[in-house]
Amino acid sequence: MKTLFCIGELLIDWISTDIDSSLVESVNFIKKAGGAPANAAISCNRLGGKSAFAGKVGNDAFGLFLKEILVKDNIDTENLILAKEPTTFAYVSIKKGGDRDFIFMRGADELLKFEEMNLPHENAVFHFGSATGFLGGDLTDTYFKTLDYALEKGFFISFDPNFRDALWENSEKFIELSKNFISKSDLIKLSDEEAKLISGKEDLQEAIESFDVKKNAIVSVTLGKNGTLLYYQGKFEIVPSISIEAIDTTGAGDAFIGAVLKQICNKTPENFDEVKNYVSFANKVAAISTTKFGAIEAMPTLEQILKI
Repeated sequence: MKTLFCIGELLIDWISTDIDSSLVESVNFIKKAGGAPANAAISCNRLGGKSAFAGKVGNDAFGLFLKEILVKDNIDTENLILAKEPTTFAYVSIKKGGDRDFIFMRGADELLKFEEMNLPHENAVFHFGSATGFLGGDLTDTYFKTLDYALEKGFFISFDPNFRDALWENSEKFIELSKNFISKSDLIKLSDEEAKLISGKEDLQEAIESFDVKKNAIVSVTLGKNGTLLYYQGKFEIVPSISIEAIDTTGAGDAFIGAVLKQICNKTPENFDEVKNYVSFANKVAAISTTKFGAIEAMPTLEQILKI
């Protein structure tokens, strides 16, 4: 089995527990571990995979808390760097109708340098799934140097742009950098909103066809309860999900990509049916992850999925 190597942000989400309140009004918050690439690594491991995480947190109580979260799920933390700068924070409140009030206080995550990492030399799948990877700082430079390294080594490359509109006043740079990664990746995971934003097209099939992708690249566009639109070797198909009573969809996309990559770490797919089976399994994982509050707490184990 290959190791899944995930790079990007690991941070503290401070989530308001005051119902239907803005951040101005909120008083009570709970501390949660956050960060899309770390979520994907945990999803992979809970399904029986083997993951490593590369990122930077503060050498403070919050950074140590985050490291403990990864260690608990047997994530390789050799490349989790502890910095003198503070751990990155995000403050979130949710109002009626699902609207989110969001403040981002960036810290150590943007300071990861390429030279600080000890990258795998063989038997690895590289996943770039960071919401902050394109925001500048050392992390952006490290992102592209790591991409070049993975290409030189011939590793399988996965990309999930994780667009967060609260982080981007102007999305043009995000679109440009995303297209660069899309053209060099073997697996591209997008939400329907991201596919439309990056392509500039409303029709999802037209959006996918507009991308410059590798000959055998896998493109998956997640559609929530409606499943996943899969494109592989010139063929489109919607792979259905399972019916579930969703409570919290936070981290469902990370659960999905972690599940797909766990299977790819076992065996690189060779035909459409094999890819479709991988996506069908991942749809189940993502669906089950929405039945509990919190991203990491809700990531299911293989035993849970096999009972469905």
